[in-house]
Parts: sequence; C-alpha cells; structure tokens
Amino acid sequence: MRVLDDPARVHWIATHILPHEPEVRGWLRRHVRTLDVHDIDDLLQEAYARLWTGEYGHITSGRSYLFAVIRNLLLEQARHARIVPMERLGEIDLLHIPSEEPGPDRRAGARQELERLERIVADLPERCRRAFELQKFYGLSQREIALEMNVTEKTVEKHLAVALARILEILSEDSGQVVERVQQEMSSDDSEQSRD
Repeated sequence: MRVLDDPARVHWIATHILPHEPEVRGWLRRHVRTLDVHDIDDLLQEAYARLWTGEYGHITSGRSYLFAVIRNLLLEQARHARIVPMERLGEIDLLHIPSEEPGPDRRAGARQELERLERIVADLPERCRRAFELQKFYGLSQREIALEMNVTEKTVEKHLAVALARILEILSEDSGQVVERVQQEMSSDDSEQSRD
C-alpha cells in the first residue's frame, strides 16, 4: 500500500480526480435533479475530504473512483436522513457510474489531443523538452531529473516552468482560435437566419 505525503497527495488528487469534477457535476445535475447547486458543492467537498484520507495504491481509475465515492455519499445521505424524497431514492437507484470505456469519438478525440501534445512538446527547447518528458512521461522527480541531466534541481525547476508556460500558451492560443471560429460560425448563422 502506497502512503503519500501531503504534496504527493495534492498532486495525485489534482492529476487524477480534479479533471473529472466538471463531468461529475454535470452527471449529478442530469441524474439527481433533487440536488441543487449548493447540495452538489457540499457533496463534492465531502468527496474531496474522503479522497484526502484515502489510500491510492489500489486505484486504477481516478474517474471511476470519484464517481463511486459520490454514489456512496448519496446512499449514506439517504440512509441517515429522516426524510428522503421518494424521487431522490429513485434517482439513487438508477445511478450507474458512466462507463470508463470511451466510445469511438472519444478515442479519436483523445488520439488527436495526444498527437497535438506530442507536437507541442517536440517543439520545446531541447533541455525543457527533456525535463518535461522525464517528469511527465517517465514519472521522475526533480531530483532524479537533475541527476539524469547533470544539472541542479533549480535548473530543472526552471526548465519545467518554461516548458509548462509554453505548452499552456500554445493551448490557450489554440483555444482562442477555436472560440473565434465558433463565434464567426455563429454570427454567419445568425446573419443567414436574419435574411430568411
């Protein structure tokens, strides 16, 4: 069983759990309509508290684990509540954790995103790219990267910061272009509709 210190625990939750929060919120809004926004916030806060004290060695999918924690919390709330709306009980019974198996469209999209990230990483300055790859793809710590690259940990930290800043800059530029294209398409659709 793997015991994590606080920084490692924060990193694990940020990497494996946090990216799935928007999906869980949407799932709860669609399937447990008796919950309002504040109830969902409370439920997620309780889920994070449970996740903080959990052991992570056995978890193979952070996404599935988060969904399971949320479902268990809903069941616990129903068991402990004096009055539970019948509708809520029915909603809980019908809850099924969304399949972890991605459909063809999600697989194709993920493949495209991976290829895009590989291109972005390949265009990084050599030492920044090497430090980033060693950390993100091979799981090395900053100390291990420093030994591998024969530099100080501070230098590794700088290389990683530059790499991350460049990647985020390119991704945000790409996102801005997508938003701009969507806005252009929407405005052309609006102008076509106004002509009709």
